[in-house]
Amino acid sequence: MNRRDLIFLALKGLLAWLILSGLVLYFGEWLVKGLFPVIRAVMMMMSQELSLNLKVVKSAQSQLDYSIELSAWVLRPVYINAKLVIPPGTDLKSSIHLLHSLVPLVIEGSILLVWPVQRWPQRLLLIVLGLLTAVLVIIAILPAHLLGILEMSFQDMALTGQNPRPIPWFVDWMVFCEMGGRWLLGITAAWLCIQLQRRLIRGVQVNVTSMQ
Repeated sequence: MNRRDLIFLALKGLLAWLILSGLVLYFGEWLVKGLFPVIRAVMMMMSQELSLNLKVVKSAQSQLDYSIELSAWVLRPVYINAKLVIPPGTDLKSSIHLLHSLVPLVIEGSILLVWPVQRWPQRLLLIVLGLLTAVLVIIAILPAHLLGILEMSFQDMALTGQNPRPIPWFVDWMVFCEMGGRWLLGITAAWLCIQLQRRLIRGVQVNVTSMQ
């Protein structure tokens, strides 16, 4: 690939990034709301001592600025440390910026839109696979992030006394995602889509050849 091709590919990638960013800006709320039942089910498995509710909150400063808000109602006493327990009935909240949570989707989609293919059906297959894996990426990131914010506040209180609450695994996962892991997940998802598309295309070609 020469310099001209690299520049053209970079410009295509930038255009794809801008288009997908605009789509996420306008349709991200609808997308996330559609996934709320699945996200909530995953979060309930991760933290069974809380009753969880999710909603999208619009910013008062901008009509296009949204946050995903988690409201958690304590069902059973939450152990913090030897002298502190959060009683049932306590209402807890955390939130994350909507666009921030959807950045991996933009990364994955940008790669898939500019990846070189020979025919449009191959591009269409990449897009379909990208949509499916994008759902998995959101589920892998969002529940741990919202619960991790709550847990970080628990840990701040726990460290003030003896026998502090153990740190759940999803806090480390949240930190990993915030340190660049979410970008890596988007790139990995795109790579998996490309590999799967190649295998599917190769399988179809083999079947067609054998039929002839």
